[in-house]
Amino acid sequence: LAEGPIGRPLLGVKCGCNEAFIVRCTAARRDVAEVIGSDARRGELDASLLRPVLRGEGLRAWRRAAADELLVWTHGSDGAPLAQLPPSIASWLAPWRHELSRRSDARRSSRWWSLFRTDSARFDRPRVAWADVARQPRAVDIDAGDPVVPLNSCYVARCRDETDALAFAAWLNAPVARAWLAALAEPARGGYHRYLGWTLALLP
Repeated sequence: LAEGPIGRPLLGVKCGCNEAFIVRCTAARRDVAEVIGSDARRGELDASLLRPVLRGEGLRAWRRAAADELLVWTHGSDGAPLAQLPPSIASWLAPWRHELSRRSDARRSSRWWSLFRTDSARFDRPRVAWADVARQPRAVDIDAGDPVVPLNSCYVARCRDETDALAFAAWLNAPVARAWLAALAEPARGGYHRYLGWTLALLP
């Protein structure tokens, strides 16, 4: 796979502090979303900087769980962290500033609000996502233009077009690929396997 047109798989987006970045929407009006965090804190955020979340545990073959979680997206269209946060986002993240600054990946970033491994979140091309840990491969295709953000419990392949995405998802969900990966993938407890990037990169 790594030597073909799809290329090496990408790890999903890393937050390093889900409590800061992941929220649920309770109401929306125009360009503002009323949200609640995992700590029950409530706020109003710029809706244009909220993107639906995809977790590995919510992913099944050909389908994914309804996106009831949103990620506070602190990057621009060029993929780089925003030079300055909008006031509502800055206020929301402020209580976690110290913790966010101490993340191991943050040492390589000039913005304490950065997210990491964001290439997997680009939606200019179709993508295929699968769960990192599963009893068998579970892959879903994601259309170009779909802003869902796979978290780092997923791996992602960026495809040239819809045909490649559908073909690759079909291959990952098929019995032959399942058997091949069962022989190579790292075992985990309870009959689960780890479908890591290096493992899928070797897929015929």
